[in-house]
Amino acid sequence: MMEQTYTAKQVAEIVGASRVTIMRRAKKENWTFVTKNGKGGPQNEYPLPSLPADIQEAIINKEGARPELLPVLTPAAAAKAVEVLRQEGSPAPAPMELPTMTQAMTEPRPSWTAETAISEQDLQNERVRNILAILREAETVPRIWTKGKRKWIEAVAFKHGVTWQAIYRWMKKYDQRGIAGICHRKSSKDQPRKWTPEAVDFWISLCAKREHRAMKRRDLYDILVVEATRRGWRIGGYESANWWFDKRWNPLMEAMQKGGLRALDNVLPPVLRDYSDLAPFEIIVGDQHRFDRWVVDEETGEVYRPEGYVWQDLRTRVIYGAAVDRRYDAWLIGLALRIGVACYGAFTSVYTDNGKPECSKFLTGILANLRSLGMEWERTSEVMMDVLDLDGEDIAPNIILPGTHRKAVVKNAKAKMIEKTFDNLETIMASRLALPGHTKRLSDDIHAQDIDQQEAQALAKSGKLLTAREFALAMYRACDHYNRTKSHRGVLREWSWKPRPKEATPYDCLKACYEEGWRPRMISSEAADLIFLARGSRTVHMGRIAFDNDFYEHDALLELHKEKVDLRYNPMTMDELHVFRGGRYLCTAVPVERSSMKDMDLAARKIAEKRERRKRFAEEFKRISSLAPDFREYSKVPEMERAAAIIGEDRKRRAIEQKEFHRPLTQEELDRAVERMEQGVPLPVKTSKPLPGRPTYFLDDFSRFEWIMNFLQAGGTLAEEDEAFRTRYMAGLTEGQRDYWDSYVSYGG
Repeated sequence: MMEQTYTAKQVAEIVGASRVTIMRRAKKENWTFVTKNGKGGPQNEYPLPSLPADIQEAIINKEGARPELLPVLTPAAAAKAVEVLRQEGSPAPAPMELPTMTQAMTEPRPSWTAETAISEQDLQNERVRNILAILREAETVPRIWTKGKRKWIEAVAFKHGVTWQAIYRWMKKYDQRGIAGICHRKSSKDQPRKWTPEAVDFWISLCAKREHRAMKRRDLYDILVVEATRRGWRIGGYESANWWFDKRWNPLMEAMQKGGLRALDNVLPPVLRDYSDLAPFEIIVGDQHRFDRWVVDEETGEVYRPEGYVWQDLRTRVIYGAAVDRRYDAWLIGLALRIGVACYGAFTSVYTDNGKPECSKFLTGILANLRSLGMEWERTSEVMMDVLDLDGEDIAPNIILPGTHRKAVVKNAKAKMIEKTFDNLETIMASRLALPGHTKRLSDDIHAQDIDQQEAQALAKSGKLLTAREFALAMYRACDHYNRTKSHRGVLREWSWKPRPKEATPYDCLKACYEEGWRPRMISSEAADLIFLARGSRTVHMGRIAFDNDFYEHDALLELHKEKVDLRYNPMTMDELHVFRGGRYLCTAVPVERSSMKDMDLAARKIAEKRERRKRFAEEFKRISSLAPDFREYSKVPEMERAAAIIGEDRKRRAIEQKEFHRPLTQEELDRAVERMEQGVPLPVKTSKPLPGRPTYFLDDFSRFEWIMNFLQAGGTLAEEDEAFRTRYMAGLTEGQRDYWDSYVSYGG
């Protein structure tokens, strides 16, 4: 029953006074008022029960009396109302107004609250049923009753042995809170009667203290007994103490006591949100996973468990990108992103944990390039995912605006969904693809662990385990099955289009978004290489880059001897290096092709390539240096005189060396020589200078010309081809140079 209120203007019209007079009186007599919004803004309205008696009588004289107002009127006003009601006689019953079925189904129903909630015990309570019967009888005034409702309520109260004021109180409580208003609640409920309240609180605190979590409760009770004796508390027995502890204790406090805040977070309900307001690939979440499979390295034969990194879209649940290797690192994260960009285009924001690879310099560099393309990077803290009783697809993230860095708490929704995805991928590989080599789980039964371990060892010995390449291909097949074939409950629950299918895959959701107007933002392969390829830096040495125990070369590197350059490369293939200088692309270096000691064609080709490079740079140097003249002061002596002086110097040197052989012999020396000749001692035979051999290859034209001149100086005869080459080469020399070489052949060097 709504309480009737009057404004100062309405009261002034009823009593025949001005509005200001009523307002001054209300302020002076401190009338109770409520503030409501009126046409001119907030205004004070005065409830009927708080108005003075003369004002209530004036209202009754003007508006008439109603039986339901009698409990709230003052005695004088109530007497006036009774008198009016007697004069008016029994009021006509109000017209029946019952809701239609449509209204009952469509109009909102009042929600349950702590004040209006009831239980089945309340409905079966004898006192509650009696009060409800009294209220029904009080509300049902017979048509032949002519003494008014107040008299009827007094008659009902007399019949049931209660006061009429109690009936009015029950009516008011029933109107405000329903059946809950008339239920009896003990004020001492949940309060100890035998125990001293302080003793109960001390006992609960004693058991809840974290330092006492390993102590037996019986020993703690002995401490309580001593403390109660000292303080004069009343306590019960050990069973009663356990009853009070179990009554006030709960699993949340248990988790907080034993595990702290992280354990408490593990038992609190996680945040559930809806993804349907996101665009495809607006937010993707990534995490690493160690697969439950043994694989074999093709090169070393080592058996190991592969690790991968997977990215998943929150809106469509599509696996955006994935990569697998022996160990997960920053490069593997970037490779998984690159695969996703190649398949589905650019993303908007990504979320990772704070692991070492995620915080590496490589991914920090990727971050800067992503932002230039309108993509953001966010990190969250590593989270525990052990909610076995909840559906992983129902856990939703706490959305973070781009540009901020907010750490997630345990069981944050950003990582829960992808953890569930890992379980689905493992199931697909084990069931759909039937892959062997399952690893044992420590959480399984010990006998099941033994079986898994023995099977893996037998497969490894027989060579039936998958290779790393085969497993990587199987993982991508599992991802395609998850995206395009496996139905997803989360996608179906958030399906916002009509008609709603019975089943929906992540790819179905992506196609629906495409039909609605979403389009992927593709980026070029060159931009993807620049962003996601691994990075390094090296110093160029003699036109080559030493990297990863190999040499890479390109003609553009010949000019950068001893200069440092930046590199982009694919660690899995290492077939080329993209070289950058000063932040700009320079060239793509490839591994050096090594020459052979047996393959003469390959050796000849490599020598010809080197000769061609040398000739090209020599010609370039000659072209550049010929633009300006030579300003040095040279000797004025003619070339002929210079050659003659060189020859004279050479002869003088030889004369000094042979002076001993040309000096006159003494008579004694001549006699000894004649004696040796007579004895038949042979004289030394004069030998001629041997001809120099012809090399198989000449490094350049000068090397060939120098061999020809040495051959002629030794007395050899040139072939027609060499003679023609000598004639051509001599024609290109100056006159002084030709004279020098002629003298060299005639007189020796």
